[in-house]
Amino acid sequence: MKTLLQDLRFGARVLVKNPGFAAVAALVLALGVAANTAIFSAFQAVMLSPLPYRDPSRLVMVWEHNRPRDQHQNVINSANFLDWKEQSNVFEDMAAFYDSRLNLTGAGEPVETTAQFVTPNLLGVLGAEPIMGRNFSADDARPDAPGIVIISYQLWQTRFGGRPDVINQTLKLNGEPATVVGVMPADFQWFVRKGSLAGKPPEMWTPFGWTEQHRIRRGRFMSAVARLKPGVTRERAESELNQLAARLEEQYPQFNKGWGVEVVGLREQFSGELRPALWVLLSAAGFLLLIACANVANLLLARGAARQKEIAIRTALGAGRWRVVRQLVTESLLLAALGGAAGLLLAWWGTDLLAALSPRDLLDAGSVRLNLPVLLFTLGVTLVTGLVFGLAPAFEATRLDTYETLKEGGKSGTAGRRRARLRGAFVVTEVALALMLLVGAGLMIQSFARLQAVSPGFDPSNLLTMRVVLPGTKYTNDQQRVNFFRQAVERLAALPGVESAGAVSFLPMTGAGAATRFNITGQPEPPAGQSPVTDVRVTDENFFRVMRIPLVRGRTYDAREAAEARRVVVVNEALARKYFPGEDPLGKRIVVMMSATPQPTEIIGVVGDVKHKGLDAEANPTVYWPHPELAYSGMNFVVRAKGDASSLAAVAQREIQALDPEQPVADVRTMEQWLAESVGRARFSALLLGVFAALALALATVGIYGVISYSVTQRTHELGIRVALGAQRGDVLRLVLGQGLVLAAVGVAAGLAGAFALTRLAQSLLYEVSATDPLTYVGLSVFLLLVSLAACYVPARRATKVDPMTALRYE
Repeated sequence: MKTLLQDLRFGARVLVKNPGFAAVAALVLALGVAANTAIFSAFQAVMLSPLPYRDPSRLVMVWEHNRPRDQHQNVINSANFLDWKEQSNVFEDMAAFYDSRLNLTGAGEPVETTAQFVTPNLLGVLGAEPIMGRNFSADDARPDAPGIVIISYQLWQTRFGGRPDVINQTLKLNGEPATVVGVMPADFQWFVRKGSLAGKPPEMWTPFGWTEQHRIRRGRFMSAVARLKPGVTRERAESELNQLAARLEEQYPQFNKGWGVEVVGLREQFSGELRPALWVLLSAAGFLLLIACANVANLLLARGAARQKEIAIRTALGAGRWRVVRQLVTESLLLAALGGAAGLLLAWWGTDLLAALSPRDLLDAGSVRLNLPVLLFTLGVTLVTGLVFGLAPAFEATRLDTYETLKEGGKSGTAGRRRARLRGAFVVTEVALALMLLVGAGLMIQSFARLQAVSPGFDPSNLLTMRVVLPGTKYTNDQQRVNFFRQAVERLAALPGVESAGAVSFLPMTGAGAATRFNITGQPEPPAGQSPVTDVRVTDENFFRVMRIPLVRGRTYDAREAAEARRVVVVNEALARKYFPGEDPLGKRIVVMMSATPQPTEIIGVVGDVKHKGLDAEANPTVYWPHPELAYSGMNFVVRAKGDASSLAAVAQREIQALDPEQPVADVRTMEQWLAESVGRARFSALLLGVFAALALALATVGIYGVISYSVTQRTHELGIRVALGAQRGDVLRLVLGQGLVLAAVGVAAGLAGAFALTRLAQSLLYEVSATDPLTYVGLSVFLLLVSLAACYVPARRATKVDPMTALRYE
C-alpha cells in the first residue's frame, strides 16, 4: 500500500508538471467516457433495469398472430383468451386488459385521461400492490358493482396534489362516478405500447367482468399477460397454447383459421423493438472510446520516448522493469481517472440531452439517469481504459538498453523503429474504427433522408389536429354524436385564419387504427380464414379536401351522405389494386364487418393511398366510412390554417368547449409534429451516429497529424541529409505524405472489412438503403483518405523547410 501511495503521489506530480499534456489527454478520454456513459444509461434503463414486478422472469405476454400473412398481433380475442385460461396447464394465472381514453371530470378542469380496463387479477398476476388503499377483488367485477379505480402515482400528484385523503374520493369518468380505492407506486409502469388503443401509458385502472358478449368470437382488441408456473419455459407454454389454438381452429374455422399463439417474455416485449438501435449506439460509443484510447496511447508513446533517460536512470539505480511499468501504468490510471471524472460531468449533462432528443417511444426521461449501475459502469470503463491505453506504452518505454540510453547522444534505432510501428498501428486502428463509424452514420443519414422524402399521401403543412371523445352517458345515441362533430367542424371552419376543417376517427402517423374483414357482394364466399381484410377510417365529407388526399376516381361523399346512413364508402388505391385487379371498383358493393349487423355498402370513389402506420410502411387497404355509418364517439379534428396552424390552438379549443364546457380537448398539435414524431427513432439514431462519427473523424485526424508530426521531428537529421544530397522539396513532401497515406490506406482497408461485417447487423434500421451500399463505402473511404492527406500536409510542408546545416547538427 505504501508503494502504491508513492506511485500515486509521483504520478500526480508528473501530470501537474505537464498540465497541457494532461488536459489534452483527459479531454480526449472524457469524450469517449461521456459517450459511453450516456448511451449505457439509456441501455441500462431499457434492457437491464429490474422490472417493478414480483419475479418478472416468469411473466410473459400472450398474443395471437396470423400465420399465412405473417402479421404479428399482440391483440387477442376475448373468447379465445377464456378458452386458454380454462384449458391451459402452464400458467399460474392469466389476466386480460385493454386501454381506452376517458373524460375525467371532478377535482379540477376536465381532461382526457388514459384508463386501462383490467380483469381484477391483473395486479396479482404482476405481483404489484398499491402503496395506498387496496387492490381489486373478484366482487369488483360484478355487473352491479359500483365503479372504482386505482390511480397512478403521477395522477395522484398532478390531479390531487399528493393528498393522503385521495382514497374514497369520487371522480367522474365519461360522466359515470368512480371511487378511488388505491394509488400505485411511483415506479409502477404498466404500458404495452403494441396494441394499445390509447397510445400512451394508463393513468388509472378499472376492473371489468366477463359477460356472454365476451364469448362471441368477433374482433381482437385485448392484450394478455400470464405468469408461468415454476419450471415451465416460455417455449413449452407456447407449444401448449398452439395446440389449444389448433383445436379452436377446428371448432371455429371461420374466425380462427390460420391463427396461432405467440408467448413472449416481458423483458423482450418491452425492449424487443429498441434492441437493435441501442446495440448500434452502444457499439458506436465503444468505437469512439477505443479511438480515444489509441490517441492517448500515442501521446504516451511520445512522452515515453522523451522520458527514456529518466527510465534508464531508474533502471540503473536498481528498479526492475515491472516496477517501472507499474509506475507508468499508475500514471495512466490517474490520467484515466481525470478523463473519467470529466466524462462523468459531460455525461450528467448528456443524459438529460439524450432523453430530450429521444422520441417518447424510445426512452423515458425519468428512467435515463446516472444511477449506481451507470456509475459502476463508468468506473469500470475508466479503469479498463487506463489499462488499455497505458500498458502498451509502458512496456514499450521500458524496452531499452540502459547503457546506450545513458551515453551522451546515445540512440537506439531498433527501439525507434519499433515505437514507430506501434504508433502506426494505433493510427491504423483509429482510421479503421473511424471509417466504420462514418459508414454506419452515412447509411443511417442516407436512410433518414430517403424516409423523409417519402410522401405521406397528404399535405401536412399548416394542419392543426385535436381529439375529442364524447361520453356515452351524455351523448347516448348516434345522431347526437354525429351532430356534435358536424357543429364543431362548422364552428372551426368559420374561425378567422382557417381555410377548412374536417374530422376523422384515426389520424395518420399516430399508430392508432381499426381493421376488420369484409366480403365482396357477388363473389363466392372465401374459404375459412381467407376473407379480405381492410383498415377502417370514419370521416366527414370535408376530410379528404382538408388533408388534400387526391381523388383518383369517382367522388367522395356529399353533405347528405355524411349526415345520414346512405350505405356508401370510399376506398383507397391499395384496396382497389388488391381486391379489384383489372376491374373498376366503382359501383361494387362490399360488406364490412365492423357493426353488429353489417350491411352492403357501395364504393363511390377511390382516393390516393395514405401512410397511416408510418412513412416506412406500405399503405394498407382502407375503407373510409361516412360518420353516420359508424358513429364513433371519439373523433380527431383536422383544421387547415391559412398560415401557422399552431397559432389557432387556443381559439380552436375554446370553440369546441363553447359547444360543451365539460368536454376536454386532447392532443392538440400540428400534423407536422405527428409526422416528425413518426420518424423520431430514425432521426435520433442518425443524429447520434453522426455526432459519434464526427468526433471519431476529428480524433483520427488529430492522431494522424500527431504521428506524422512526431515522425518529422524524429527524422529531422535524416531529412537534412537527404536535402544535403540533393533531394528536392517535392521529394521530401512525397516521402512524408506517402508515410501518412500508407497508414491511412491500411486503416481504410481494415475499416471497410469491419464495416461490411458489422453494418449488416443494422439492416433492420435502414430504409431503402442496402447495408453494403457501394456508393457510401467508396465515397466515405475517399473522403477519409483526403482528410488524412490534409492532416499529413502540415507536418510534410514543415519537413520541406528543414535547413540542412541545422539538421546535420540536430541531435
